[in-house]
Amino acid sequence: MAVGAVERGRNFSGLRPMRPSSDLGQVADLIEEAFSHELESEGKEALQEIRFMSYLGPLLWLLERISPEFRDTFSGFVWVENGQIVANVTVNRGKRASRQWLISNVAVQRAYRRQGIAQQLMEAALNWARQQGGEWAVLQVRADNEPARRLYQGLGFEELTTTMELRLEKVRPVPIVSTEGFTLRPYSYEKWLQEYRLVKAATSAGAQWLKSVRETDFRLDLGRRLLRAIGDFFSGRKLYRLAVEGEDGFIALLTIQVSEGEADHRLSLMVHPDY
Repeated sequence: MAVGAVERGRNFSGLRPMRPSSDLGQVADLIEEAFSHELESEGKEALQEIRFMSYLGPLLWLLERISPEFRDTFSGFVWVENGQIVANVTVNRGKRASRQWLISNVAVQRAYRRQGIAQQLMEAALNWARQQGGEWAVLQVRADNEPARRLYQGLGFEELTTTMELRLEKVRPVPIVSTEGFTLRPYSYEKWLQEYRLVKAATSAGAQWLKSVRETDFRLDLGRRLLRAIGDFFSGRKLYRLAVEGEDGFIALLTIQVSEGEADHRLSLMVHPDY
């Protein structure tokens, strides 16, 4: 499907490419309406960042024109009715020069659903990825979102893997299970290679199609570590990283993110397949 539209001021209705310098504020409102019931703390923080960026209009206008990476990050399409954005889709590369593309933030205002708008947004996104040399695309969808699943399956998407998040409303005492021979200890960033190897071994092939496990995500230089520490300080987060270490590397990992205020605390567990 070729994407083309001529805008006629406030009366324009239809599909057009997203313009970050003018659209981010409305897109943030749309995402909040569509996904408010499922946004966790990380999603809420990302939404706040989008809102903050929406106030930097002139700077975003400049970045749109001089930064290919910025354009890749915020590429996508919106659907407009009478000058207002009522639907959105984001499409960008999995990583630089990759033929894998990621589709996200497929959102339609409640009043405009079941009118074929999501279908046209998806067709535009896939056509754009194909024009840029993309060979395949991935997206995430809730297992209980049957209309979206039917839409994506109709476009040729196949299920790769399932990720489940569990929520505990109140933490209660739990029995301690004996783990003789295995000791959980804090570990430092200098152990990044062991962490990377465990995560890669414990992540299914389907999940790695969705999001590749890369060394650069674990090998943090001093600058990136400092930026992360500053971010944790201002957001009120504390991060605890613990591991069980064997002769050949990490056997298991436990990451605990403690948050202040109303944000959820988060636990992430990972065990090597051999154990």
